[in-house]
Amino acid sequence: MNADVNGNSIHGRKVLLVDDETMVLEVGKAILQRLGNEVITATSGEEALDQFGQHRESIGCVVLDLTMPGIGGKTTFERLRTLNPDLPIIIASGLAVDQVTAQFGDMQPSSVIQKPYQIADLSTKIKSIL
Repeated sequence: MNADVNGNSIHGRKVLLVDDETMVLEVGKAILQRLGNEVITATSGEEALDQFGQHRESIGCVVLDLTMPGIGGKTTFERLRTLNPDLPIIIASGLAVDQVTAQFGDMQPSSVIQKPYQIADLSTKIKSIL
């Protein structure tokens, strides 16, 4: 079972981390692994949907960049929620939280984290949604 530095777990499930920026993806993956999580990465909305399709039963949480080329974060979010309405999804963005939530209407993300995020912030967000 995966556990973070405070002993909280995501029940042995994987985190799907989606970001089009290589550096952000690498740092985010390192943070999540440091918290004891197994991480699957994707660099686009299309790849995220493909990875979710392949690992649907083992993904316990998604950390999703809002602004990406191609299928953006909002559309990817909507498609993931259509596939699994209960899937915890954290939106990562450089925008203020209220600016992000205003874009989603009735179907809100589980949480929003501002980029660049720190290990404690990401740990807190994951704990709060699980």
